[in-house]
Amino acid sequence: MRLIDFNLSTADLDRQLPLFWEHDHDRLPIIALTLTQQRLVLTLKANTKPMTLDQFSARTRQVNGPTELFVLTGDGVVPLFGYRLSDGQLLLG
Repeated sequence: MRLIDFNLSTADLDRQLPLFWEHDHDRLPIIALTLTQQRLVLTLKANTKPMTLDQFSARTRQVNGPTELFVLTGDGVVPLFGYRLSDGQLLLG
């Protein structure tokens, strides 16, 4: 998923939605972002407070739109393909 597509599709959502990565029915909070070589890599940490959609937008405001979104897992860097809303949370996967 590209950052520009994510930003356009979430423009009308509640800016206070917390961001999580969902994999195999587990939800891990997204807590940080790192920009490397046209990749925006999201960092996870269990049992912490996730960043909100507003915080994500503020931190990526100056990032180029075609930048691809990834998540850093225990298995390495994995691309993100989309998201869904559930229980007041924005779940990326």
